[in-house]
Amino acid sequence: MDAATCDSCGGDGGEDLVALHRLYVVPESWDQDSSVTRLDEVERWCSACRAHYPHELIVAAPPDGEGRALL
Repeated sequence: MDAATCDSCGGDGGEDLVALHRLYVVPESWDQDSSVTRLDEVERWCSACRAHYPHELIVAAPPDGEGRALL
């Protein structure tokens, strides 16, 4: 994909694209525990996809060692 294309929707993200990890979330049900699967692949998403789909932002690690933000 082109560097200015969103890896999720394929739309023109322009300068709004942000690096992140895709999350697959399965809610709890009567016969299944909830789960979250994080893909190791780094993707670039537009603001619309970030607003609608679970993801984990890739941010620079601050001095305390916490370098990820779940959204």
